[in-house]
Amino acid sequence: MSIGKTIVIVGHYGSGKTEFAANFTLFHRDAGHDTTLADLDIVNPYFRSRELQAQFEKRGIRVLSSNFETEHNLDTPALAAGLYACFQPGATVNIVDVGGDPVGARVLARYAHYLRNREYDMWMVINANRPQTAHPAETQRLLEQIEQISHLKINGLINNTHMLDETAPEDLLRGDALVRTLSASCGIPVKYTVCTRHLIPQAERLHVSGTLFPISLLLRPSWLS
Repeated sequence: MSIGKTIVIVGHYGSGKTEFAANFTLFHRDAGHDTTLADLDIVNPYFRSRELQAQFEKRGIRVLSSNFETEHNLDTPALAAGLYACFQPGATVNIVDVGGDPVGARVLARYAHYLRNREYDMWMVINANRPQTAHPAETQRLLEQIEQISHLKINGLINNTHMLDETAPEDLLRGDALVRTLSASCGIPVKYTVCTRHLIPQAERLHVSGTLFPISLLLRPSWLS
């Protein structure tokens, strides 16, 4: 089964956008879709989507990043030629993980003209526990800067308010209040509220915005726990 779409994921450093992008990629692959995960984050050297290349390719997921497509440990500002396919019409679900701040979003500008004339999604992942996205006004300014620099429009919000292993239902509610306010101000719908799988039973009783999306921590090494 194949459906063609491009889903661009943006979010400030520490938002958890890369974990969301990786888990959302697995979600589509498990649903039977041909899926590609593209790592366009050339700003943050840590917690990169491309670190999952070997694991994902065993499951039939193509992972793209730098010009050195088979050397995912090399950190260069170059981008693989194959990335252009992620912004073209086709039958593949393309999940594009982009550097979270306005500087990181600049790389999107070179691909913007491929997307503007067709349907695409661009979602902003928000963690209300990060100082840069703790308040609606500051978060809206960041959203508008990303749109201005990338020449693309954000059309979905993701509440991913967390404190890693210490995340509690109160964190989800704090994030929910923020994304609800931002949604009302910008007219952008909340697509998902993200939490680790063990919190799902509690989260289901909170009536938060969007669809609950359970994730596993794929990128966090055990020694950081």
